[in-house]
Amino acid sequence: MKTLLLLLVVGVLCQNEVDTVEKLLADLKGASAVELTALNTDYTVSKNLKENIIFNLGKAYQEQNFLCASRDKSVSDRESDIDKTNKYIAYLQKRLVDNANRIQTLDTNRCTHSSNYIERVKNDNMTLRLIIFLRNSLQNLDNNQLNRYGAYVEKFLTMYKQAKISELVELAHEFADTMFIDWNEVTPSSQGNINTVKGQLIEMLNDMERYIREQIKNAQNLEIATGVTLADFKGAIDIENEQINYDLSSEQKNLIKLEEQLVQARLAAVNCREKGIALQQQQQRAIEDLKNEEIQYNKNKARLQEELNLFTDVYRIYSTQVGTSEDKFKQRVDDYVNDRKVDSYERSEYSLSDAVRKQVQHE
Repeated sequence: MKTLLLLLVVGVLCQNEVDTVEKLLADLKGASAVELTALNTDYTVSKNLKENIIFNLGKAYQEQNFLCASRDKSVSDRESDIDKTNKYIAYLQKRLVDNANRIQTLDTNRCTHSSNYIERVKNDNMTLRLIIFLRNSLQNLDNNQLNRYGAYVEKFLTMYKQAKISELVELAHEFADTMFIDWNEVTPSSQGNINTVKGQLIEMLNDMERYIREQIKNAQNLEIATGVTLADFKGAIDIENEQINYDLSSEQKNLIKLEEQLVQARLAAVNCREKGIALQQQQQRAIEDLKNEEIQYNKNKARLQEELNLFTDVYRIYSTQVGTSEDKFKQRVDDYVNDRKVDSYERSEYSLSDAVRKQVQHE
């Protein structure tokens, strides 16, 4: 740049236009100053613009992160909803299985209870027929036969007591115990009147008959009540199963929707993160671009400042040293142009080339 400037000045002088050099140097100096000012202005504007872009990208990235956090929460919520729905579906399915097992258990118990009831009624009816038989037989017995009859009744009562039937029939055993008579202690001499003994026996058999018939009636009522209760309970289970099946169908449909929502939520979360990464990369590129522009700006600024300093130095040198010898220098240039000898001028202490070179070297 310095060499170019000197050649420019010499070229102008060689054209015998020394009077315009000062103006030319001032223009060059002013142009460099304007260019430097424009560079500073453009850089400031560009820097502010890019810093705003970087700031806005950073803000957008933060907002995107908040949005992505919301997207992630949506995914977490859908996963939680699906987990709860699956657990509830499993509960409903288990409830259906439990209800089926309960009905099966009730049916089994009902069959057992009915079988016991039938067996108990059969045994009680057989006992009633024996009582009727014994009571009818008692009417035609004489004194000798009465003793044998008493032993027979004793055996009958013992058999009734030891019969292994249902729980209700076993209650009759206690009654049979209260009616038990030790016939070994009954003798003709202690029997008294035969009719009295017969009356006691008949009364005992009648009491047993009433007791057994009462047990049969109670067993029938219990059987009916058990059947009604079982039917009501099974009806309640059927109603519950209907509701469970309805809820189960609804929850299974809801599960399908939740799974579809989860797919969409995960996709939205992935897209959100990708957009966030893109914003972060854009911000990083903007930062790098600003750094590169700053580096280039500093280079251009240094170059323009160097030119401005150079023009300022040359202008000062010309103004202070060359301008005072303008007339001699013009003559030197004219002689040079007209091929006249210029040795004396070249040795002159006011030589422009020497003055500029010395001043620049000194500077």
